[in-house]
Amino acid sequence: MNRASRASLLLLSIGMAFAPLRAGAPKDLTLTLKFVPQEATGASAPALGEEITSRPASLTFEDKRTPTEGNIIGEYTDDKEKLPWKATGSAGDYAKEVFLKTAGEWGIKLQEGADQRLLVRLIKFFIAEKDQAVGSTYAAQIRVTFELKSRDGNLLGSGTASGDASRYGRKHSADNCNEVLSDALKEAYSDLFDNPTLQAGWSGKGAPAQAAKGQAAKGKPMSPSELLAELTSLKKQGFATEMLIQFVDQQTLSAPLSAQDMADFKKAEMPDAVIQAALARAAGK
Repeated sequence: MNRASRASLLLLSIGMAFAPLRAGAPKDLTLTLKFVPQEATGASAPALGEEITSRPASLTFEDKRTPTEGNIIGEYTDDKEKLPWKATGSAGDYAKEVFLKTAGEWGIKLQEGADQRLLVRLIKFFIAEKDQAVGSTYAAQIRVTFELKSRDGNLLGSGTASGDASRYGRKHSADNCNEVLSDALKEAYSDLFDNPTLQAGWSGKGAPAQAAKGQAAKGKPMSPSELLAELTSLKKQGFATEMLIQFVDQQTLSAPLSAQDMADFKKAEMPDAVIQAALARAAGK
């Protein structure tokens, strides 16, 4: 056997030796979601008065993440690979279950048929694991939007809430993932109930958003470019299309949208329904 043949056999042997290792490498990472908050007792709890805890509301909770996300709730990354973290169950159902649990512990009454209706939309549920020299770092991000309406449909309050948590832990640890996701969820829900607009509307001290519409129309009109700048900022904060439309409906434009304005709105990836609402806000209306 010549030298070239021996070298080829050696390379083949090495490749076969490491093949099982490559075959055994994880293709993705799975997580059974569990609520295991790590924060100290009392942390991330909203400051609620009796005017909030004594007034019940019905709850609608929706998972509004993009359809492409599905059960993918995060990713692991290092210098060589990127693997998805996948939930074994529904992230939306889990987030709703945690919402009901934490709200109940904070004294908030959620019941069907109440005079107030709370709509919560989950728009971000993500865990990022980053490989380190030893172990990994974990960072969770939770974003929700909310709307509080009266029984007759008047908007009492709306906004967005967020929660973030991070920690150092073991590599590919389901326990560490659940810990930071739990803390981020709890922080996001606390942020929601701490929102001044929500609290004012819930307690009956805030004027319905529709009642403010006429007042907004009496204010200084804004140009289409100014409206686009405001909408772009709100969209980046996670506000849903319906809420962007409500914002547009409260404004008066100094001039109708031109063809160039419409192109600018489209370039900014504004939904068609938002552009249509802006077209309806002619000068003086």
